[in-house]
Amino acid sequence: MLQKQLMVDYTKCTGCRICEIACSARNEGVFQPSLARLRIVKYDDLGLDIPHVCGPCEDAPCIDICPVYAMRRDPATGVVDVDHDKCILCKSCVGVCVSGVIRLDTVSMRIIKCDHCGGDPECVKVCPTGALIYGTPAQTTVVQRHDKLRDYLAEIHRTAQST
Repeated sequence: MLQKQLMVDYTKCTGCRICEIACSARNEGVFQPSLARLRIVKYDDLGLDIPHVCGPCEDAPCIDICPVYAMRRDPATGVVDVDHDKCILCKSCVGVCVSGVIRLDTVSMRIIKCDHCGGDPECVKVCPTGALIYGTPAQTTVVQRHDKLRDYLAEIHRTAQST
């Protein structure tokens, strides 16, 4: 059985950042996007806002790099969790995260990362455009997303050459 995961349809993202605000409110009790477990990356040169979310990392580098085994994958959900009792705040996981969504909360001095809100992600519930999806991915969905991005970048390249 395929596990549910957070997925992104970047073509629907408007960069409103409501997802970041809702995430920080649910997890930290404050409206502070810097404490969100996802982040919206603005690519001004492409005119895109792309949500970066946790997963799916088949070979999660945050697990492999942790010197005290504080990062572990839940076998039932596939989500990588932080064991705060083991974590020594070396920040190796922060540096190796391919999505850039593992962070050090410098106020509470702990590593924060997405846990998919226990299977009910707040970011998905509040996304006004449906750019964030939580479900079981189909291979065609992943291929279609990559095709859309490739086609979009090719169009940008074509347009840039004609000017």
